[in-house]
Amino acid sequence: MAGWKWTLLTAGCLLVATAGGCGYPSAAGSSAQAPAVSGPASNAAPITTNAVSKPEATAPAAADVEPASNPLPAAESASQPPAAVEPPVGRRPSADRTPKRPGDAEKITFEDLNLGMPADVVYREFMLSDRVKELEGNRVSLVGYMHGAPLSSKKIDSFVLLKNTQCKFGPGGQADHLTRVFLREGNQTNYTNEDLTIEGTLRVEPFTGPDDGNTWAIYRLDDSVVKARRR
Repeated sequence: MAGWKWTLLTAGCLLVATAGGCGYPSAAGSSAQAPAVSGPASNAAPITTNAVSKPEATAPAAADVEPASNPLPAAESASQPPAAVEPPVGRRPSADRTPKRPGDAEKITFEDLNLGMPADVVYREFMLSDRVKELEGNRVSLVGYMHGAPLSSKKIDSFVLLKNTQCKFGPGGQADHLTRVFLREGNQTNYTNEDLTIEGTLRVEPFTGPDDGNTWAIYRLDDSVVKARRR
């Protein structure tokens, strides 16, 4: 695929917030050109603090003040802790566990590709696992989510596939939690925030970030096709 596409994509990804990795709220979907990869938002209401108003010169008579409904005693109200706000939890795609048919690609998950790499590091060959060495060059089938910042929302022929909706491609991301995808010549797809099953030939080809010098991705899937999920 033409290198300029990845230059534009990676330049756009530099605008992504840098805090956290796959265990943090997703910044993978930050883009003005395409909808973001969605994740479930917390249903908890934001905690607010009631402002204390200054007493006015003339206070209303007690009889004129309408009592609040079901008030708590002052001591009990003061002792009530604020409601906890649960952090958002990213979506993980379900693995494809349907029976493998003759001629099918080998079904794997991102756990097969996990090298235990922290965020923002440079890949070295000694990090590669025996499992990945076994899979390299083979036709595999992998389930994940499309990165939320493709160059277009339609007629996409290359993109980044994420382990879950909180993973990042770029600063703050873990390079073994995603793969670049290059569709077979003549194949295109549209952006979706649903999970995708991608079948392609697995290659180990580290991709270095254009500015920070860290490894943003280790893998790529060549000659890929988007497969319909057999649920």
